[in-house]
This record gives sequence, structure tokens and C-alpha cells, in this order.
Amino acid sequence: MPSTTFKPQSGWTAVNRHTADADQDILLSNVSGASVRFEITQDDGLPALDPASGHMVQPGRSVAMQLKSGERMWLVGDDAQATLLVG
Repeated sequence: MPSTTFKPQSGWTAVNRHTADADQDILLSNVSGASVRFEITQDDGLPALDPASGHMVQPGRSVAMQLKSGERMWLVGDDAQATLLVG
């Protein structure tokens, strides 16, 4: 299964976005000492949600979920690093 490492910044950016090219099972792992937040959208428009209100993944934790084809996962986090494993 391929994985991608992200170094999220404090705001939503396309650099820290993953687009599902098909229905995908994913595992988002926070491999840093800082919190990572994420939000899922249906298109390339920035999430309307403030980054501080995104879904949180605590340091050292992982979240398994499924992205539907075409959904985008956006990642934010000051001094954070996350790995996204796609199955």
C-alpha cells in the first residue's frame, strides 16, 4: 500500500491535500509531537471550516476511514507531520 508523508502548515493548502481517485480505505497517522487536523471536501475549494475546528488526530494516534472517489482530505497542523497510507 502506498503512503505519503505530509508536513501540514497552519492553514488549508493544496500542498497538504489528498484527492481520492477511487473509493479508498486510508489510515491517517500523526507521527509528530503536535496535533494534526483534517477536513474532507467534495471539490478543490478550500474547506469553509476554520483550521482550528477540523477533526483532530492527537500525536502518536491513527484514524482509519474511507474516502469516496473524488473526495479531498485537507491536513493542517503547526510543526506536525502525518503519514497517509492508502489501500
